Amino acid sequence: MITEREAGERDFSIRYLRHGFPEAFKVLFFEYYPELFSFSQMLLQHRLLARKMTIEAFFLLWSKRKEVDSVKKVKALLYLAVRNKCMEQLKAPAASVEQTVMVDAIPSSLPPELLRELFTFAARTL
Repeated sequence: MITEREAGERDFSIRYLRHGFPEAFKVLFFEYYPELFSFSQMLLQHRLLARKMTIEAFFLLWSKRKEVDSVKKVKALLYLAVRNKCMEQLKAPAASVEQTVMVDAIPSSLPPELLRELFTFAARTL
C-alpha cells in the first residue's frame, strides 16, 4: 500500500520530470527499475538483454517526459515500452548478445554523472 507521502513524492517527481530535471528522472529510475527489470527478464529469459531493454524504456520516458502528467501514465509508458522492446528483441533475427547490447542510444540531454550512476545501479542487478 502506498502512503500519502509516497504518492506526493511521485507526483512531485513527475512535475519536475516534465520540466527536464535529471534528479526527478533519477528518483523514478530508482523506484521503477527493479520491477521493470524483473518484467523484462521474465519475457526475455536473459539478464543482459533485459537490462538493456529496461534502460531503453527509461530513455524513452526521458524523451517523452513532457507528455506524462501522472504516475499511471509513467508506469504505463514504461511497461509498454519494456514489453514492446522485448517483443521486438524476440522477433529479431538472432544476433549476438554483445552486438545487441553494444548498440545503446544514450540521450545526450542527461548529465554524464547521472548516467554513470544509473548504469552502476542497473549493473548491480546482473
